[in-house]
Amino acid sequence: MDGQGHSSELILVVEDDQALLKLIQRRLGDNGFHTDGVTSGASALRWLQEHSTRLMLLDYSLPDMMGEELLRQLEAKGLRVPFVVATGHGSETVAVEMMKRGARDYLIKGASFLKLLPTVVGQTLTQLDQERRLAEAEEELRRAHDELERRVQQRTAELAEANAKLRAEMEERRRAEERASQHQAELAHFARLSTVGEMVAELAHELNQPLAAISSYAQACARLLRSSREDSTEDLVASVRQVVEQAERAAEIIRRLRRFVKKGKPSRTALDLSVLVREIAAIVEVEARTVRVDLRFDLLEPCPPVMADRIQIEQVLINLIRNGLEAMRESQGGRRILTIETRVADGQHLEVAVHDQGVGIPPDMMKRVFERYFTTKPHGIGMGLPISRSIVESHGGRLGVTSDPQSGTTFRFHLPIFSEDRPSGP
Repeated sequence: MDGQGHSSELILVVEDDQALLKLIQRRLGDNGFHTDGVTSGASALRWLQEHSTRLMLLDYSLPDMMGEELLRQLEAKGLRVPFVVATGHGSETVAVEMMKRGARDYLIKGASFLKLLPTVVGQTLTQLDQERRLAEAEEELRRAHDELERRVQQRTAELAEANAKLRAEMEERRRAEERASQHQAELAHFARLSTVGEMVAELAHELNQPLAAISSYAQACARLLRSSREDSTEDLVASVRQVVEQAERAAEIIRRLRRFVKKGKPSRTALDLSVLVREIAAIVEVEARTVRVDLRFDLLEPCPPVMADRIQIEQVLINLIRNGLEAMRESQGGRRILTIETRVADGQHLEVAVHDQGVGIPPDMMKRVFERYFTTKPHGIGMGLPISRSIVESHGGRLGVTSDPQSGTTFRFHLPIFSEDRPSGP
């Protein structure tokens, strides 16, 4: 049936010939369409002001006005109704003009008019449905985009506020070394924007310390030069040396961050995870001091190599270490300990364990910690642990967790030990 799927649609038929009007309504009704009919432009105008229709079948030549005039009056009243034109005096000029006015289709009242009518009406309604769904999808996309923009602006404001607090603390303590990179590289496509925002804020924060130190030492050099003291040479040399060291420190920060966010295909090389653990620990050292956590290491040295992508394994280590620090942030008491261990497990895998002294993970949450978007952090996005597990598994390893309210939480991941005879991963 041509009207299948459009049985609830109401079609207004505007036709001055009463007999033809009844034939049109009967033909459309037989094909599952609901119709109402009027015989003049004025009555059509009144009807459309009081009712709604999905489609109007418009006779081009009406007794009181032409179809164009009815369309102009409707437009003047702010009414836009999809319509199909039907005329017994068809010409190419009329067809072009009505198409310009927005006609969806054009029918000549000839021998095949009633036969073609249900098909044309059905196709037009289907097209309108598709346009409506497309408009709804575009509107949904626009709303999602607006929401994303709002969340980005909100997150940016929060990062700016956090950065301002850290700057104030840095100035108050006058500790040029109080800065660490908080690498957050979202390796999956979704949530990338939030992570990039965090890295930008952290970059500005970390670079501020060596730049502030350079400024301070440069001012000291200027004062020494102005003093013209004979014994100022040694102090001047020491200040210049500090400027050089702090400049190199800033350059090293930039090099490290560029390496971490560098785009490109994953590249696996033989890695010493004990060395990598110490390098990552240096990145989070300032954050650890801020929350009064001591980093302790129990590392194999030398450590059997694993074949892995350095940036991806750095992301796993950063996620697990920062989760451990976060778990102890609100703990009562003095300093806490975060222990990082590397050891050989079962003779074929290298195990990395990160153990915190937090309150542990509630039993009802243990099964959900690796779920996407599940998080207990106020501003978390719930992607760190799922991405970490995905990275480890892509390297042929596994990531798991154990937790106890008395002793804290331990995350462990295993990677195959690399050897010439056995590949390290898939």
